[in-house]
Amino acid sequence: MRTLLFCTSHVRNEQSWISRYRRWIDYYAGGPIQYSRMLLLDDASPFTPDRSEIETVSSEDIAGRGDGASHLLVRFPKHLGRQSMSAYPGWWRSFFFSLDVARAMNLQKIVHVESDAFVLSTRLADFLNDVRSGWHTLWLPKYGMPETAVQVICEDQLCRFAQFQRDSTNQINQTIAEHILPFTHVHKEFTGDRYSEFKRNRWIFRSRKFDFLPIFQKDFFWKPIPPHADFATQVVPRQSVVFRSAP
Repeated sequence: MRTLLFCTSHVRNEQSWISRYRRWIDYYAGGPIQYSRMLLLDDASPFTPDRSEIETVSSEDIAGRGDGASHLLVRFPKHLGRQSMSAYPGWWRSFFFSLDVARAMNLQKIVHVESDAFVLSTRLADFLNDVRSGWHTLWLPKYGMPETAVQVICEDQLCRFAQFQRDSTNQINQTIAEHILPFTHVHKEFTGDRYSEFKRNRWIFRSRKFDFLPIFQKDFFWKPIPPHADFATQVVPRQSVVFRSAP
């Protein structure tokens, strides 16, 4: 099945590119997700990576790229960004544009894995690669809600995706995506979470207001990603991620 693998992006500077976006490309370029095209859908970033790493093209030119490079950074001309906790028009524009890309490139399946999300197990990778119908996402135990950083939208749901985009009552930019996207399946059987938020050894300093202190950036004060995890989201540079080729 011809598959689009994409993340959304806004690259502030070279360090952001290296520590987040190039890391994502390097991780997924050789697997574990099978894809026909890999795209970064970019909210008018101020930084442009070197062409030797990835080609940057305008969102207005994507229609003619059906047979081009397998990896592209697709940039919108105007930055929309994030306005509040629930209003993030830049993300929604990129997310919806994935459908336009899939149709323009004759792709049958959309796999959305955010730039700070990592599939860690063969068990989850096999599911994402093999599923042929439905709109699937994972479960976030910490907050008791779907984890939209990893989604699969199969061919039978592309029309539903388009209908949701056109629906004037869809509540985008009014509430968070986790509460309104029309998933057919939310999978709780896969283990994962936003482990970068899991603290340890902080005693009376557990409040976020202390996180800026250099001493609290050390691994001693943060729980590691469990070795049995199937995925991790909102991964930060201090966390190491390794794909387990065995189940």
